[in-house]
Amino acid sequence: MKGYGLTVFRGETPERFDVEVIDVLHKFRPDQDLILIRTKHPILDSALAVGGMSGSPIYIDDKLIGAYAYGWTFGKDPIAGVTPIENMLAELARPIDPRIWKSLGMLPGLSRAAESLGPRALRVRDKSNAFASLRAHADRFGASSVVPGRPVQVSTPLLLSGMTDAAIDVLSRELAPFALEPVQAGGGSATLSPAQRASSKFVDGGSIGVQLVRGDIQATATGTITYMEGQRLLGFGHPMLNAGQVGLPTCTSRVVYVLSSLQRSFKMAEAVAPRGMLIHDRQSAIVVDQTSRADMIPMRVTLKGVPSAPRSVWNLELANHRLLTTGLAFSSLFNALSASAVDRADVMYSIKTRVQVEKHGTIETQDVGYTALGAADAGALSSLRMFSVIGAAFDNPFEDARISGIDVELDVRFGRDVVNIIDAQVASDTVDPGKPVHVYVTLRRFDDTERVEIVSVPIPKSAAGDSVEISVDPGDQVRIEQPKPDSLDDLFRMVRTSYPSTSLVVSTKLPQQGVKLRGQLVDQLPGSALDTLQPANEADKPTVFSTYERQERTGREVLTGTAKIKLNVREEPLR
Repeated sequence: MKGYGLTVFRGETPERFDVEVIDVLHKFRPDQDLILIRTKHPILDSALAVGGMSGSPIYIDDKLIGAYAYGWTFGKDPIAGVTPIENMLAELARPIDPRIWKSLGMLPGLSRAAESLGPRALRVRDKSNAFASLRAHADRFGASSVVPGRPVQVSTPLLLSGMTDAAIDVLSRELAPFALEPVQAGGGSATLSPAQRASSKFVDGGSIGVQLVRGDIQATATGTITYMEGQRLLGFGHPMLNAGQVGLPTCTSRVVYVLSSLQRSFKMAEAVAPRGMLIHDRQSAIVVDQTSRADMIPMRVTLKGVPSAPRSVWNLELANHRLLTTGLAFSSLFNALSASAVDRADVMYSIKTRVQVEKHGTIETQDVGYTALGAADAGALSSLRMFSVIGAAFDNPFEDARISGIDVELDVRFGRDVVNIIDAQVASDTVDPGKPVHVYVTLRRFDDTERVEIVSVPIPKSAAGDSVEISVDPGDQVRIEQPKPDSLDDLFRMVRTSYPSTSLVVSTKLPQQGVKLRGQLVDQLPGSALDTLQPANEADKPTVFSTYERQERTGREVLTGTAKIKLNVREEPLR
């Protein structure tokens, strides 16, 4: 059986390519067969399976049988797998569950038609007759097994613009679990007139983009439209993220070129005009509603301290999804620094972040630190508390929360105002209970002489006849024990509660232990009290922790290093 497919090889207008059916692989996916085809076109003869062609409609006798969707690893022939249209049509009529939007922390703009759409609301034309005859033909001759290797979905290129090579590498690692292939491309919409963007529309066989980031940076997954029914359309012929009901923004796109490669061929494309929202990401297809508007998170990054930077402010919109947003925010922040401050020099940084969470206001954090790898240090950025705030909003067990904005202000300064904690000493390792002991902390500043600071540390009476451990640490290395959270606000408070890296914190570990209860800490408990608070049959047992008494000495220099002392405490103080 012979037919044709439609896809865009250049621009926005679909072109025909010839296809010849080889056979059918039965039960390729759960309740889903796979049609094997050979393609014929000057581009496909060399490019073979092309990333971005996923969803290209395939016709036999002018009847739609399915979508170009799968290729073969290390294949040498232009052979592809087609997802049957009957599987895709089942997804087209799938209803929307508003509870899922709420649990994802989203507030998409749905049309009334989309809100009320039920499983039988769409009058889908029967497109499966051609596939039925094809399947009967395959049953007569048996399913083919001549194609070696493992069929995999044709890779979905994630076309990037406005990003550095280093940032692309970071984003690639963040998106590795989602089978997206980051590819350097361009931001085509900036070069088009408003009239050109307004006239751009979705068509069968046309190119479609799913935008994960837009604005000064763009990250757009590209594929092809299989079939349009009213205001909904089907595409890809396979999942993009396999994330079920989602709410990601979609756009029309323009193909610049099809790049042939022995490793992977793909379409180089650019986003043109925002249009609609990806509402279902399923096994056999993605489903887009043109009348709906995705709920994105605005993000603003302001860079200070680099006067020669080509750009000091970045304005972005990020896809709002618990699996994606944190990685997209991290990659966007890293990109701003790797594009503006690439010097591999000593850098002091202060980063203020504001995450707006509906019903909880603005959650502010500030991180101060030092890196020897320059401002674009992914390791330093990954420790920002902002990402813990975002994670708490998306993944907390207490309520559905929606992030409505992210603002980051980075202030960098080239230099090395760092002090290392070298040593800590006391006059004697045997001390009196109830009396202070002087701890002599030796500090060494970079490119400077050593200095000694004296910290008076009280020895508790409760430690009589026992031993205590004294630890001297930078503030950001000290873990502050906190009660078990009982609300999202408790989680935000826990993220904000910490010492800065510029504080010298002296911690005295006590022999008694404490327990964490919901909303409360109880410390320095005797063993009998601990046993009482931990009944063996209680499901939510209190957490036991070591108790400390701490002293903080603030400063302006970032501290590194650590020092520890173990002291024996007399039964009675010396007279």
